[in-house]
Amino acid sequence: MIIEPFEPLKNNRWIIKFNEEVKIPEYLFRNFKLINEGETFILETKIYETVQYCFNPKDLFKITDVYIEYLDPTGVVVNGMKLPVKGSNLFKNCSYSKDGFMTTNFNFVIDSENINMYYKNNDDK
Repeated sequence: MIIEPFEPLKNNRWIIKFNEEVKIPEYLFRNFKLINEGETFILETKIYETVQYCFNPKDLFKITDVYIEYLDPTGVVVNGMKLPVKGSNLFKNCSYSKDGFMTTNFNFVIDSENINMYYKNNDDK
């Protein structure tokens, strides 16, 4: 009997990217939540703004796809989801409070009929 190695849990090993027209550094994403409201899927995520990167609100309407990719322990993408966007909004948050990090919160309405799960075979490196 051959036992294949497996990793049962995905723990903080993911990246979020948008389609090619909108480039946000992957390390700025800190969390995401994919929830359903009735028959609609909503993706919520946020980025932290830095002195090197600040999201331009006009780019919101250029976002047509969101990619969530899961990584193995070595950082190689093993599988993911392509989530087509059919609606979106954002909320920028800035404050002089104690932990007043500048953030941009995104909410995307996902075209649930066209969600694409994929697996990457990395044997051909």
